[in-house]
Amino acid sequence: MVEDLETSLFLEYARRRIAFEYDNEEMGELAVKILKTLSERNEAIPDETLALILGISATEIRRILHVMHRAGLVGLARESTDQYRYEYKWFINRDFIRKFLIQHINNVASKLMHRINTLGSTTLYICPTCFRGYTLDEAYEYDFKCPRDDTELVQVDVPSELAFLTNVIKNLRREDKE
Repeated sequence: MVEDLETSLFLEYARRRIAFEYDNEEMGELAVKILKTLSERNEAIPDETLALILGISATEIRRILHVMHRAGLVGLARESTDQYRYEYKWFINRDFIRKFLIQHINNVASKLMHRINTLGSTTLYICPTCFRGYTLDEAYEYDFKCPRDDTELVQVDVPSELAFLTNVIKNLRREDKE
């Protein structure tokens, strides 16, 4: 499978998200294998078939698929079979990846806009070691020292931070349009 930038970003996000969810890098790699298989086949596939293709237990595949579905990484289709049963099939396609990335870019841009609004209304301090941010009230409470590593807190340079965040949002919006 030839990976373009969109696909590689999507797979990397999925790998990290699942590895974090399970606190296990191997689970992240398995998620990437599942997503690559779904993308290569470009059709909805039952979890049992995915298990056969990848040589991994269906239970393990189902667990990862459900986590990826909750995260919006894969789609789920329910089809009726004979004998009034349902078969669940999992899918991913190019449009799905594109929509996911656009939604993710919009979420990140929204969080950055919230940060810009916060910078305009609150004095913020940051720990230069762990980069955790604190409001003025929190900085007073901790005597202007980071409670994690006892480093002296530094006031955020609002103009440069605003310029940086505005530039990041502009670049994200440009990627969103392409």
